[in-house]
Amino acid sequence: MTIIAGIDEAGYGPLLGPMVITITAFDVSDEKADCSLWDLLKGAISNDLKGRGHRLAVCDSKRLYNVQKGLKPLEDVVLSFLRSKDSKTTSFHQLLKNLLCYNTETIAGYPWYAEKDYPLPLTTSGSAVLNYTDLLKHALNKQGVQFCYASSCVVTVQEFNEQVRSAGNKAVVLFNNCATLLSRLWNNFRGDIRLIVDKQGGRNNYSGLLKGCLPEADVKILKEGAEVSAYEVVNNQRKMNISFVEKGEDTCMAVALASIFSKYIRELFMHLENQYWLHFVPDLKPTAGYYQDALRFLSQIAHIKGKEAIQDNILIRIK
Repeated sequence: MTIIAGIDEAGYGPLLGPMVITITAFDVSDEKADCSLWDLLKGAISNDLKGRGHRLAVCDSKRLYNVQKGLKPLEDVVLSFLRSKDSKTTSFHQLLKNLLCYNTETIAGYPWYAEKDYPLPLTTSGSAVLNYTDLLKHALNKQGVQFCYASSCVVTVQEFNEQVRSAGNKAVVLFNNCATLLSRLWNNFRGDIRLIVDKQGGRNNYSGLLKGCLPEADVKILKEGAEVSAYEVVNNQRKMNISFVEKGEDTCMAVALASIFSKYIRELFMHLENQYWLHFVPDLKPTAGYYQDALRFLSQIAHIKGKEAIQDNILIRIK
């Protein structure tokens, strides 16, 4: 069997809220390892929003989500995939635990996150998730494919700021958290692993970074360029081919799925943050945390921020 995996992030650029990185992986028979997962699972999955119909749309989360569409398209995908591998997810905290990114100590430092759990689904219905799950399980079983792994890193604002100060560069912060997920994959699976990572900024050379996070393995450069940088990582137990691909979510379904998971988790965190401030300012327009709208939001909560003694280091990113 071959493991096909993908990593993508959400929230790299905003001023408010966490950055989230996710890895998703599929177990595929060797003879189908070169096939597109979109093609194999086309009975349940579409990568074209217009062709979605009764199927789940799995594509770049930026295409799938906006304020008008709301969270439902993301939520349908995330909860259905988790349920397909028998990971029932009925609350926000349970979702974080299922994805190995629940950190009680970290969350406790934020008044909008601390002890704030809520039931899921938030926007879709349980029956919709069950219907999608049945369709997805049928397609997976028919092709002998298993959705076998999903894990996330949530970098909250204070953590993000501390890591940027330490690394001196937020691109390094992004890679370091991707490396955590890469190491989890490497340590959890044997055999042939193929990992696609959405390319990070203008970087083309990842060999040194890979040697740093997998010191016990040999790293061979296969190619390095503006569109794709590819490497073979091997030790005596396993082999992993890692490709950093420009717009990887358009070429690999596992990357697109990771993008959806990351965006969904980030939006659930933003939901809590918005709800906290709405308690004080009932007519406050919620924010997604991106720069211009974040400035508007910050100006409207400034008086409450002072009264509640909220420090900038847990609210506003430095990069």
